[in-house]
Amino acid sequence: MRSSGATSTLKLATARLEFSSNRRLAHALHLTAVAALVVLVVMIGRQLHAETRATEGVVDGLERQNSSLRADLERTRIDLELERSTRAALTRQVAELTEQKSELEARLDFFNAQSGRTARSR
Repeated sequence: MRSSGATSTLKLATARLEFSSNRRLAHALHLTAVAALVVLVVMIGRQLHAETRATEGVVDGLERQNSSLRADLERTRIDLELERSTRAALTRQVAELTEQKSELEARLDFFNAQSGRTARSR
């Protein structure tokens, strides 16, 4: 029997000294820490999700604005092309009219010379 008593005494002598209330306190602190970490992770996740949704909203708004600006740019390019073609047509028309004016003035001078009038008597 002595050996069983020595073994229990040896177990008691080498065992860690723990009080049951401290064990409960440590367990409660561990649970509190785990709960706090879970709450912190959830809050960070919600914040990231909210920021992602806000960023998506900004990106969507910028994409709409970008497409609107592209449409405006295309309309402006078409207007510029129309203005360039109109200017070229008007330049040709002015050149033709200037040429006709020169021809008509030459004819007028010829008729005036044939009829004996001077250019001042017009």
